[in-house]
Amino acid sequence: MKGKVFSMVLLCFVLRAVSAQEGATTSPEEESALDFVVTASRTQEAVSKVPGQVTVITADDIAASGATTVTDVLQTVPGVRMARDTSGAGVDVSMRGISSESARGKVLVIVDGVRLNPAHGQTTVNWDSINLSDVERIEVLDGGASVQYGDNAQAGVINIITKQSGEAKTNIAVSGGSNFQNEQRFSHHHPTDWGSFTISGGHRGTQGYQKHSANDAGNGELKGTFDINDTMSLQGNVGFAATNILFAGPLTKAQFDDDPTQDTGIQSANISNTGVSAGLGFAWAINETFSFDLPLSYNWQNLKSVMPSRSMVYSIEPQMLGLRPKITAMLKPAGMPLRFTGGIDMLAAFNKTETSYDFVKETNPNTTELSEFTIGPWLMANFEPFPILSLNAGLRYDAAFIKAHQDAWTGTIMGVLPASYPDSDGSANYDAFVYEAGFAVNPLDFIKIYAKYGTQFRYPFLDQLVKLPSVTTTTLSINTDLEPEQGWTVEGGIGLNFKQFVKLDANMYYLKIDNEIFADATTWVCMNMDPIDRLGTNIGLKLTPVKYVELDLDYGFVKAEFSDGPYKGKTVHLTAAHTLSGSLMVHLPFGLSLGPNMLYKSEMFLGYDYSNTAPTVDPSLIWGLQARYVINKFKGDLAVQLTVHNIADTKYATLAYMGMIPTAPNEPAYYVDSNMGRSVNISVQYSF
Repeated sequence: MKGKVFSMVLLCFVLRAVSAQEGATTSPEEESALDFVVTASRTQEAVSKVPGQVTVITADDIAASGATTVTDVLQTVPGVRMARDTSGAGVDVSMRGISSESARGKVLVIVDGVRLNPAHGQTTVNWDSINLSDVERIEVLDGGASVQYGDNAQAGVINIITKQSGEAKTNIAVSGGSNFQNEQRFSHHHPTDWGSFTISGGHRGTQGYQKHSANDAGNGELKGTFDINDTMSLQGNVGFAATNILFAGPLTKAQFDDDPTQDTGIQSANISNTGVSAGLGFAWAINETFSFDLPLSYNWQNLKSVMPSRSMVYSIEPQMLGLRPKITAMLKPAGMPLRFTGGIDMLAAFNKTETSYDFVKETNPNTTELSEFTIGPWLMANFEPFPILSLNAGLRYDAAFIKAHQDAWTGTIMGVLPASYPDSDGSANYDAFVYEAGFAVNPLDFIKIYAKYGTQFRYPFLDQLVKLPSVTTTTLSINTDLEPEQGWTVEGGIGLNFKQFVKLDANMYYLKIDNEIFADATTWVCMNMDPIDRLGTNIGLKLTPVKYVELDLDYGFVKAEFSDGPYKGKTVHLTAAHTLSGSLMVHLPFGLSLGPNMLYKSEMFLGYDYSNTAPTVDPSLIWGLQARYVINKFKGDLAVQLTVHNIADTKYATLAYMGMIPTAPNEPAYYVDSNMGRSVNISVQYSF
């Protein structure tokens, strides 16, 4: 018996290594991959014991969706919304009814235990660094997890897990479609006597729906696991990603309605983003009770944006070094399972920004350097006094230490305004104490009822903390008036899972953030907003009434209002009260599947319309269609898929602001969604 228990411990904590452990699944021989998750507590646990709503997307789900990017996959997850940011440099992910404009940094994104969230607010998660062919599963935790993960986990966690173990497998995928969209992906996983290795790479490109919106991206990664002995293993990885983006900038409402494909040249930009990531993990199953993990990660990016309309070029070079030792203790006092998981998360972030106001020669740049060191000890406990009851509690103390420096600079801004800045420095320290408690009850095998309370926090981005020199202010300084975001949330929900018939996940939450950070539209200095209350629900329903029919419906509702200050009772801008996505898939004989899909979003107020007096952004209803044909008569599986997006060619906007167009200050600025127009895509995937 002792040997069997020890083998199970090794399976969970050694075979997958540390970074995979924070994103691993049990093997098919042990349990269904859908029965266990690792995101909620940073260690493997049954879905039925998690006091929260977790959506699991498998590799088969990804293949069947016809998605070409991770953001496409996430778009239909209950409570998750994606939108291109106003700089054009990336895509922001929003959860818990937080507006796209305020969403950056509030949802933590992890790939094999490595954080992708940058410490600088001008850069977003580099989604193009993730190769879909290498993704084993995605776990999405709806709700905050500040205790477990610290900064950035205020509204949710997206945990992306790549292939780590299993039999040898190769995956090749190509696709093409409207707007010269094209994609090529490759991955190969190979087990060995000493462990395993995986190599993957891909390229994606398109001319874009709007003029001056072409982009292309490439990525590659090599990773491997080395089993030192029966109880210890090492895992390492190194990867790169390169993206080039043309960003067309905003349109007035009249221009948007007339021809959303046009480019007026206002605030347009040419953007390039190059990144390198590396990780090294050590895992040790000490005995049947204790396991120890030591992951080390490094991320580097270089983002360069050329904005001819502002005669400006800026480059941002953020770097992050993370060390997150963790220990897990599996105890059983009086025969009742008791698990402790805890550790110390340490992160060092550095950023160098160079701004040149001569975009032709790019000479005489204005240079700013920022650094941040954070440390956060944390502890989670899970106790099961009865087989049907699981109790969870945890706490964390987190501290951040920030420094800023600007070199002396003399030059001309936008070719017109002379300016001279002296050598200057600044510093600031922040800390946060957060805690949570919850329970999950399983009155029957297929039912979970849970409730949870927790406090949340998020530190400002490095660039949000700094007051950069301007025409009226000649020195760099730390924004001492800016406070970290603090809040709390309470939620409850139910999970129902008749695996062959119906799967339902539904929750209701209340989220309060007292000092959400935003940038003033006039001065661009970051400030804390008045308290905001969000009351909402997310419901995911999957029905399989008969073997050949699958129906998926996801509904989200949120009421987001200011609870104090001059805008008390007003709705938060860029927040749609209702969102609905759905798909119907009919599985016909001979490997053919087809069906429609849809995405609906209700109206929302323009960005910066705090008083709710301007016209709203119209609601949108987008219809699509997909057909998939799978042939498994060869050595592997060959799948051909046709995807049609926005059949009705509906015009819709995910972002629209007041006062963002200098030549038309009283006109709203509409940003065209890169996927807005009608498009057709054909993809071919072969796995063997």
